[in-house]
Amino acid sequence: MYCRKCGAKINDSAKFCDSCGAEVKLIKQRSDAQKYEDRKKAEKTKETKKKTDKAVEDLKNPYVIPAIGTAILAFGLAIFPWPVSWGVGTSLWMRIIILLVALLSDYHCTKSKQVNNLYNIQYHYRVLPQVVTTATVLATMTTVVALFALITMY
Repeated sequence: MYCRKCGAKINDSAKFCDSCGAEVKLIKQRSDAQKYEDRKKAEKTKETKKKTDKAVEDLKNPYVIPAIGTAILAFGLAIFPWPVSWGVGTSLWMRIIILLVALLSDYHCTKSKQVNNLYNIQYHYRVLPQVVTTATVLATMTTVVALFALITMY
């Protein structure tokens, strides 16, 4: 081995050159074929990362829309008054329907959270987390109100 600074012959285990005192730096020699293979691996890694990013963007949570839809439906049925002439706003069967729709919304919210947690573990990504939280709050509130209305009916 030779010194890079002065060109003097040095021992393979030396840390400094005996002639000039320069620090010995070992440089790994690579052939053009090795450089080409390293470049190909780097490009392949970039392509894989792009495909993974595209796959994450394409993730869908099939429970988000049913969760928010049923939450809004149950909330709307519970909040907006019915005409007195219809006689359905205070009836037992209407309160039961509101409770069932609210429970269905709770179910979809729970499933939506489970799918998001699975995506978070696997891809570190969540699908519409604010919408899921909003639907959960709305569904829970509607379920509590519907249960209270059902219990205090008479």
